[in-house]
Amino acid sequence: MRFTVWTAGASWRAGAPFFVAATLLVVVVLGLTFGLTSFQAHRTADASIRRGLLERRRGVESFLAGRTRAFAGISRMSAQVPQFRERLLQRSRGDVLDQAEAYRHLLGASWVLVTNERGLLVARTDYPAEFDLDLSRGALIARALSGEQADGPWLDDGAQRLSLAVAIPLRASPDETPQGVLVTAYEVGDTLAQEIKQATGSDVVFFALDTLDRPHVVASTLPREEIGAVLAADTAALRRLQPDSAAVELSAQVAGDHLVGLAGPIRSAGGSVYGGFVLYCSRDAELAMFPALRRSTVVALALGIGLALALARRQPRSPRTTDSPGLPSSHPGAGP
Repeated sequence: MRFTVWTAGASWRAGAPFFVAATLLVVVVLGLTFGLTSFQAHRTADASIRRGLLERRRGVESFLAGRTRAFAGISRMSAQVPQFRERLLQRSRGDVLDQAEAYRHLLGASWVLVTNERGLLVARTDYPAEFDLDLSRGALIARALSGEQADGPWLDDGAQRLSLAVAIPLRASPDETPQGVLVTAYEVGDTLAQEIKQATGSDVVFFALDTLDRPHVVASTLPREEIGAVLAADTAALRRLQPDSAAVELSAQVAGDHLVGLAGPIRSAGGSVYGGFVLYCSRDAELAMFPALRRSTVVALALGIGLALALARRQPRSPRTTDSPGLPSSHPGAGP
């Protein structure tokens, strides 16, 4: 007699090689897809970051230029007022210092200085004890003494402080020889850096260059110790700001975050680079969506393989016919 026995093992073993091969093929294809997608995502992110930093660098330059123009416009109009001009030129040094301090408060400047017609310092609000220093050799004062309005950076080496200054000739009419120079300046400090960060959405670092072209951080929205070490390591790259104003790209690791930076120069009235600024953007933040997408896809793949495996084990069983000794056969057509 024959019995029909239903078995799953034989069917599973027969389909297992195909299932394994198909799974490996899917894994290989997804691996290649992930690799290409990751490469393209990094290229796209880098291009997007660079475009954004270029736009923000132009925004910083416009921000600084706008503030400088505001200082220049007010100072130029003030210098045309005879009473104001005479107070700066005809009174004692103490009176000039008082007038300069009052004007500093009115303008909201960091400091104000006044020179005579030879470029000798008469008074300076942040260093009131200094006077008779020859400032005529600097490009800023020299241009103002020649009758031109000038603007540019002013670096205090001792205090490692960088300011942006405007120099206005003091004279009764454009045809006269300047009788002195009025300089107004605003400091490039952490407050200015925070204002720029709020306006651009990027971290910014301002630096000054010493006589050996080594950068020193003067203002930053990032931790000074960490970013100072990064700029020191990028001294060679920052030297490329000297010959032209082309974009100089930098990178940094700050608090475990990969930052991409773009530097811009701050030039003196004579064209020399006294310092500059670097805008930083987080590369990790730009790529944040890609790792999440990759993890979701891997989880979905694992669930799909697990589901396929479970369904394969539950597939219908295959019948197998066997004979039982001592019993009549039930096979159709069997007989004596």
